[in-house]
Amino acid sequence: MFRPRPKQLEILKYTSGKMGISAVPGSGKTQTLSYLAANLLFEGRIEDDQEILVVTLVNSAVNNFSTRISGFMESFGLLPGVGYRVRTLHGLAHDIVRERPDLVGLGNEFEIIDERETNQILDTSVESWLKRNPNFIDRWGKPDYTNNLSRNQKSDWQSAVSSVCTNFIRTAKDLQLSPQEIYSRLSDLKIDDSLLNLGADIYEDYQRALNYRSAVDFDDLIRLALMSLQIDPDYLNRLRYQWPYILEDEAQDSSRLQEVILQTLVGENGNWVRVGDPNQAIFESFTTASPEYLKKFLAHPEVSSKTLPNSGRSTQSIINLANELIRWTNQEHPNRALRNSLTKPFIEPTPKYDPQPNPEDRPERIYFFEKEQSSEQEIKSVVGSLGKWLPVNPDNTVAVLVPRNFRGGKIVEALQKEKIPYVEILQTSQSTRNTAAILASILNFVESPNQTTRLLKIFDFLSRIKFSVSKQTREEIVKLIRTCNYLEEFLFPVPDHDWIQHLLEQEKPPENEIIQILLELRTQLSRWLKAADLPIHQIIITISQEIFEKPAELALAHKLALILEQYAKNHPDWLLPQFAEELTLIAENRRKLQGFSDEESGFNPEMHKGKVVVTTYHKAKGLEWDRVYLMSVNDYDFPSASIGDHFISEKHIYKNEINLEAEINQKLKALAESNLENLYLEYGLATEQARLEYAAERIRLFFVGITRAKKELIITWNTGDTHHKNTKKANPSIPFLALSAFWEKQNEI
Repeated sequence: MFRPRPKQLEILKYTSGKMGISAVPGSGKTQTLSYLAANLLFEGRIEDDQEILVVTLVNSAVNNFSTRISGFMESFGLLPGVGYRVRTLHGLAHDIVRERPDLVGLGNEFEIIDERETNQILDTSVESWLKRNPNFIDRWGKPDYTNNLSRNQKSDWQSAVSSVCTNFIRTAKDLQLSPQEIYSRLSDLKIDDSLLNLGADIYEDYQRALNYRSAVDFDDLIRLALMSLQIDPDYLNRLRYQWPYILEDEAQDSSRLQEVILQTLVGENGNWVRVGDPNQAIFESFTTASPEYLKKFLAHPEVSSKTLPNSGRSTQSIINLANELIRWTNQEHPNRALRNSLTKPFIEPTPKYDPQPNPEDRPERIYFFEKEQSSEQEIKSVVGSLGKWLPVNPDNTVAVLVPRNFRGGKIVEALQKEKIPYVEILQTSQSTRNTAAILASILNFVESPNQTTRLLKIFDFLSRIKFSVSKQTREEIVKLIRTCNYLEEFLFPVPDHDWIQHLLEQEKPPENEIIQILLELRTQLSRWLKAADLPIHQIIITISQEIFEKPAELALAHKLALILEQYAKNHPDWLLPQFAEELTLIAENRRKLQGFSDEESGFNPEMHKGKVVVTTYHKAKGLEWDRVYLMSVNDYDFPSASIGDHFISEKHIYKNEINLEAEINQKLKALAESNLENLYLEYGLATEQARLEYAAERIRLFFVGITRAKKELIITWNTGDTHHKNTKKANPSIPFLALSAFWEKQNEI
């Protein structure tokens, strides 16, 4: 039974208006927000045809909220599942656009493309643009990276420019600027800037590719949802009536546009509760999110500002470390520009007799490993420590947190070598989504085999996983298939109506390799079309056995088959399009399925006692373990924007130490505001600002890492990868040194 703490009771007294809540890690914000939703329903605050809208960040939180609200409603004697809706921000935007696609010029059958397809479009566009504009590399590249580029150097530029353009497009959409508007502003202001020209050109190409597919991306959903609300006041008023209360979780990770959507739905006198922790805003450097929006909301005079400071997660010693990081950052960080990176409240232990008391304090179980180590030595010492600790603590949970997936892979290899059991949360969900995407495409084709675009999508997958053809051969086959006016002559040939035979009879027939691939493709597709009348789980298993070879892929496909079989039992009227839609939702990470994968269903550390969980700091957010290792806390992975610091966004191929993503986004924002002074700022100033923003985010990431630990915490650093020529040796990060000194002083005998 939920027994609210005094600070939670203050929040549960809410009945209307705007309220902002700053919640420390482990303070029970999900429980509090869920109870508040159920309590508002119990008190009869809405009509029968209205709903309380709960908005959260990720899919795993959707089911968590739904389950908790339902449980509270049952305890109140109410019918669970009625009177509320829980959605992610992107899910909400999709609902708004899907109901009235005509408002924003979309057809009823518009698609949402996934990250994989987005990256493919961008890579193709960037590759073509760089060939047409060789001067760009001359302008921004080091001398070694301008003339006669090697294959690896070309790949470096391709990857770097694709990343720059991804961020440019995301920012442009957050600013509600179309490619045409950018071109128009550049023309009106007579601006000729190589970075803005790059961004506008790629953005235009990218949008053209989306339009060709009748598709939108996730950033479009947010933009178009807001546009729908602004275009049709009647539609907006209907939604305002439908959702008289909006409760927002993880508000520190909202972007400008996401905040404006909710602000628009709430209206001037509406009811809006925002909960978040500005100290856990760790996605700013690769999204358009910013904790500043929540901070401003909390400080607004018309907002009732509350705190949830009590946390029963960690020992007092770990709480003291986290609080010292806040205090030291605010008061003593040597870079004054970073002193507002963390904010109060300080974390407080739970009150006496609380149902979630803090673990017994064991200060000796916090350890700063100050000895200088190479990256390999750091891995060796951490794995050695785990090898000793795990056998005597089989009933406890433990995690190793790393800054990047690649580093996590190295840890996994070392654990495998030592035969230490582990669970990996690194790239798993991506392989899951890829498997679902392939199967969804095949089901879509089987349902409607007369659509060339669906056939080409399948060929694109098969050419990579089954046929292993070169890029040139793949492009030639795609061109050929596009010339086939009647697909039935390819798929179901009869005498005089056989497309492949017609190709062979041409004056210059295609090469034999191409013909063989087309024949094999036809055979494959024919088998799947014949299987279309089988039950859905048998269709999935039949397809999977023919296209997948790796045990992990086959296991994933089998899980999907079982899940769709259950859907078939629950929805006996469903046909292939409905099953394909479910797979598409999984592929786009918009569908949470229990037991499907750790990331999508909400990873539970308690299910993995006696195993080492290896994950990144970012993916660890929201989770907790008895013992936590924080690795690579050096001045490369956790810089403080000090002289001599190196930053991952300042690529080694660039002429100077410059962050092209920051520079192009600064110019774009100046263009949006018609700010001539900022448009003509010298290059490098935006890079300096980006360094500060990144350093601030890394302080918050360190805070997130510390607050994952319940009882034991080990913090290590390494000198980096010094195998490469001219690579600077890393040092312990400044926050590491500050906390280490604090801890040593605290424990002086």
